[in-house]
Amino acid sequence: MIITSSSICGWPGFVMTKGDISLGLVPDLGGRIMSLQFRGQELLYAPVVSKPELPLLPPGDIADLAAFKRSFGFQIFGGDKTWVAPEWDWVEKVPPLDLDAGPYAFESKKDGCIMTSRVCRETGLQVVRQVGFLEGGDIALVEILRNKTDHPVLRSVWNVTQVARPFDVLMPAQAKDIRSYHYDDKTLLDPGLVPFEKDGWVVIPCRDDVCFKFGGVLREGRAVVMKDTPQGMVIFARVFDIFKDERYAHRSMLEVFNSSRYPYGEVEVHGTLKPIPPGGEVVLNQLWRVYSA
Repeated sequence: MIITSSSICGWPGFVMTKGDISLGLVPDLGGRIMSLQFRGQELLYAPVVSKPELPLLPPGDIADLAAFKRSFGFQIFGGDKTWVAPEWDWVEKVPPLDLDAGPYAFESKKDGCIMTSRVCRETGLQVVRQVGFLEGGDIALVEILRNKTDHPVLRSVWNVTQVARPFDVLMPAQAKDIRSYHYDDKTLLDPGLVPFEKDGWVVIPCRDDVCFKFGGVLREGRAVVMKDTPQGMVIFARVFDIFKDERYAHRSMLEVFNSSRYPYGEVEVHGTLKPIPPGGEVVLNQLWRVYSA
């Protein structure tokens, strides 16, 4: 594995390379994996910026957090990031800024990198993102949520990956177990799309500029992105633990969102929702595998 300093979509960052795969990390922008390339072909969505300006978050206490978040807005930076579930606890429906848009400390190790956030002023949580290559070239992503408050909090790790369209998502589930969120969220229109089931997998096509979100319960902890590229079909598969008898935020182990404003879709993996004691932590482990069909 080779780690070098580089510009990632215009942002200063680091590139990790092993074999056919390279990862572009931008610690200063929410500890993101901003780029995932297979044989030079980019798989993730991230707008390229010519003059990058990192978000200016106040250094101390924010007197009126709601007003500041309204002025900051919901910004689309792209890439893969760690959010905190449930979404209904976010102030002004904007991700906690210290975790989503703040700088992360960066540490390089022989087998990977560690990116660590500051303690979030909104939630009292700290995020640690560990990413590295395994012996065979697979990618290990470990996301840790630490409770730095003096009281228990009910939270879970929520991993969100923005993938450049077009692509299809395959979920190991029955169609009856995957629901459209427009029934729950009245801001979402009926997409007129019904996921279909093939050989025990639910297929959700993310190909057009139609806004939708689907999510539900899986048979096993797997998700597959199939993406046509100029070099042929590329498979982006991931494996993660699921616990069928435990609680999940949004009632979903996996969610798929498709944007109507930007050319991306999201694959969103959830950890279980549970009380985290003061000083405690929860962990979401994923194994990523990228290869050609």
